[in-house]
Amino acid sequence: MKKITTKLPEILLIVGVAFYWLETSIFLNPIAIGLMLFLSLTLITKNKIIKTLTSITFALLSIYMIFAVISEYQEFEIGNVEGFKPIIVGLSIFITSLILSVIMGIKGLLIEDK
Repeated sequence: MKKITTKLPEILLIVGVAFYWLETSIFLNPIAIGLMLFLSLTLITKNKIIKTLTSITFALLSIYMIFAVISEYQEFEIGNVEGFKPIIVGLSIFITSLILSVIMGIKGLLIEDK
C-alpha cells in the first residue's frame, strides 16, 4: 500500500494523460505518447534528472492551461452563469495537475544519488 501512495502523483498524471488521449480520439497522438513515455520513465527509473524534467514539463503545461482557461472565460458575456462551469472544471483539473507535478518534482529532488 505504501508503494502505491508514494507513486500516486505519477499514477494520477498517467490517468489524466490517458483521459486526454481518449478525448482527442486520435490513436497516434504524439503529445500523449510523449507524455506517457515521460511518466512511464519516472515510474520505472529512479533518475533524479528524469523526474525533475518531467515535473517541470507538467508544471509548465499546467500553468499554460490555467492561463488558457482564464482567457477562454473572458470571451463569455459579463454575468453569464454558463461561463462559470468551464472555468471551475478547467481550473480544478489544471490546478490539481500543477500540485501533483510540484509534489512529483519535490520527490524527484529528494532521491538520493547512488
